[in-house]
Amino acid sequence: MTADIVIRHANPDDQNVVRALVQTIADETFGQLFAPSPVPIDDEDWTLSWLAISDTTIVGVVLTDNEWISDLWVIDTSRGLGVGKKLLRRAEAEIASRGHHACRLRVVKSNDRAVQFYLRQDWKIAREFPHEKFHHPMLEMIKSV
Repeated sequence: MTADIVIRHANPDDQNVVRALVQTIADETFGQLFAPSPVPIDDEDWTLSWLAISDTTIVGVVLTDNEWISDLWVIDTSRGLGVGKKLLRRAEAEIASRGHHACRLRVVKSNDRAVQFYLRQDWKIAREFPHEKFHHPMLEMIKSV
């Protein structure tokens, strides 16, 4: 079942809410890698992102940079409802509109749920590598658009 979701560009008023949402999801997903500290997240400009809105609540976010999907986050209660798929399609379309013929992303290898999600969306694993700062195994994935 696909959730009744609206995808829209973020605006300046969304910046702090989106940052807090990303921090919460990152801590839930990767807390074991960084315990006892919160998961370090970059200080992104979330006003450049696309948001998934259910009713009036932000339930997901995607951010692109050139041919890269730099962030894709969906709250736990909205996973499996098509939210991530809608955000991913929006990001792929944005990357294609920039003239790129392939999209790229990085994902933590141990995040099996995310890896399987991308594989189901026709993404391919291009390589495995250690994270440049934290050294945990990462996967670079690619998809032609």
